[in-house]
Amino acid sequence: MYDTLFLWLPAEWINESGYLDRVPTLLSNIKQTYNSTTEQIYFTGGYEGLNLSVSTSGISIKGSICKSYLKDNFKTLTRQDTERAFESLQDKMSLPILNAKVRRIDFSQSYSVSQLPESYYPLLGDCKGYQRLKQPKSLYYQNGSKTLLFYNKIEEGKSKKLAIPSIWTDKHILRYELRYTKRISRQFKMEVVKASDLYQESFYMDLVDRYIIEYQNIYKNNQIIDNMNLNRINTPKDFIYQMALIKIKELGMEATFESVEQLKAKDQFKHKEYYSRLKADIKRLCKNDKLTQQNPLITELDKKINQVKCYCR
Repeated sequence: MYDTLFLWLPAEWINESGYLDRVPTLLSNIKQTYNSTTEQIYFTGGYEGLNLSVSTSGISIKGSICKSYLKDNFKTLTRQDTERAFESLQDKMSLPILNAKVRRIDFSQSYSVSQLPESYYPLLGDCKGYQRLKQPKSLYYQNGSKTLLFYNKIEEGKSKKLAIPSIWTDKHILRYELRYTKRISRQFKMEVVKASDLYQESFYMDLVDRYIIEYQNIYKNNQIIDNMNLNRINTPKDFIYQMALIKIKELGMEATFESVEQLKAKDQFKHKEYYSRLKADIKRLCKNDKLTQQNPLITELDKKINQVKCYCR
């Protein structure tokens, strides 16, 4: 399930390997640049589908370990594959890749779904601690150290002019990624996260749990069952609730919450906490089990993502 990784090998760990003279000769499309700020010469280029930067400070390795080892990232890199990928890279480069510091982790899986991936985005609401950013073909949740990303894997492949696997012909493929982009060691409560840690079962299964929990923490928008139903009106509040839901259904959940954000941007309310309270009230209304129900597409996606743990060992 690993995709993009950023690894770092400090010079003091590899000086005796003669890496400065040897590694640049392995690179394709090599470029030499000088950074006046650090006063260092950098050699950058490609190796085994990865991007390397070599300097007197050390070696950075960036790219999709899945694509490097399996030759495309349409496939899923298992825990065992991850171990073999690192060992292969270590043997080929004659460098202690297994000890490299991990500076970014992308953990992902592709799902064959019943509808276009874009159909699921409006059903995925906000998530505490993240900023929700919708794009035409993708949906992001971002904060300072992590990103959750949902996107159309086939459209991404086509945009990069890649050959789509025949097994995906006429199918809809939704990709969900969890990206750790900063402060990796702090987030995993470790002194340092090394490449060899990534394929240890305890670390890997913890990451699988985090992947599922991050998805579960996203608020899922229910669908409003129908328009005005007099049989469900027993109090004046029931009438008001149904009228409100009719308008929310007309606008859509995304537009409804966007209206709250617009009020916030205008500093419309006297107290800042009113915006979060209003959102909470809307969410409670839209989770009314008599007037709303879980969308079948969310039921489908919940099942597929929760099943990841059954097949990932």
